[in-house]
Amino acid sequence: MNKKISLGIAISLIAVACAVTFVVTMTASLNLYNDKIAGVQQREEINTRIQEIDSFVRNYSLSAVDDESVKSGIYAGYLDGISDRYSDYYTTDEYYYETMLESGVIVSLGIETVNDGGYPKVAKVYKNSPAEEAGITKDDIISKVNGQNVLEIGYKKASELILFGDEGTKTTLLVRHNGEEIEHSLSRTSFEISSVKHELLDNGIFYIGVSDIHNLTGKQVGLALEEHATEEIKGYIFDLRECESGNYSSAAEILDPFIPKMTIANAVYKNNSYQVIGETSDDKSTALPISVMVNEKTGGSAELIALCLRGGAAAKIVGTPTMGYGTLQEARAFSDGTAVKISVAVIEPAAEAGSYNETGVKPEFIVEYAGITETAPGNYVNTYDVQYKKAVEVVLSAMGGTSAEEQR
Repeated sequence: MNKKISLGIAISLIAVACAVTFVVTMTASLNLYNDKIAGVQQREEINTRIQEIDSFVRNYSLSAVDDESVKSGIYAGYLDGISDRYSDYYTTDEYYYETMLESGVIVSLGIETVNDGGYPKVAKVYKNSPAEEAGITKDDIISKVNGQNVLEIGYKKASELILFGDEGTKTTLLVRHNGEEIEHSLSRTSFEISSVKHELLDNGIFYIGVSDIHNLTGKQVGLALEEHATEEIKGYIFDLRECESGNYSSAAEILDPFIPKMTIANAVYKNNSYQVIGETSDDKSTALPISVMVNEKTGGSAELIALCLRGGAAAKIVGTPTMGYGTLQEARAFSDGTAVKISVAVIEPAAEAGSYNETGVKPEFIVEYAGITETAPGNYVNTYDVQYKKAVEVVLSAMGGTSAEEQR
């Protein structure tokens, strides 16, 4: 039997529903309004405090104010506050140099330095660079730049004088090399960054060491393979130790000769949308055994490559857990040439479920670093590099004494 309600009750129910809707809407609006007001108030507080500090410093500080340095410090400080350890603020020179590094072709003296008690200590010398041709090597100490004592001008200024400059410009360095002070006058040149070291060992294993990943690294791996195309290869070792890179542009190209056709990863953004990072083709792959060496300084696209080789080519990973740098960065350049870079997406590899961000990649064979990194891959028998020794052992074991033809 149908039950009927009176018109008055119906009107009352509608009024109650409208009131509830109004209250919910107002509550949400007030919360949003309060959040915005709090944000505005906080920004005003920050601006006011900066003005107060600026006024106090300019009136009373014994040190002169370098406005450009102050601005750079404020912008960099903002990024320090967002808990993104891969975010960066770049000055005009720094951003231009960063874009060159990503491209794989730089104008440089060929030196990267670290601060060693105020002195620029050579951390890297690029192959085919003016510095390499002059005989400058890793761990050399630079005491003067263009005749200026680096302790007087400061490490930051000295490193900028070493790093930045147009092609053809000269820089004079006083370098302490093996206990001897040597003066070098170097001219900046343009050269391709050699990021791949390779060697076909006498046991048939092809060693591929990757120090950097930039836009030309995939091409360089391809050229290394072409160089030995007519020779019998029985297995591969990838050395990705110390290779930290957020550049994913070459990852698929590096992987292409080794794994079947696949999407290597997706970049997942905060709104849950995603972008395909790269895809390999179906032209080539390998059934030969592969080992991949990693350590705590293996990051970004190098971690992704290790995972894809494991998932797509049954590679075994040797070394220590990686750094867990599993995010995609995006740069925003401004009209004055400065830029900021922030993490905008999490990398999710297709070869394995989940992300390696923060957790890193765990090797099948944990081998702690023993203090020695082999620089001559052919010395695999007598090497004291225990990680490399294990990587060779893993591939030889998988080869099982069979021929390369049987492995294929």
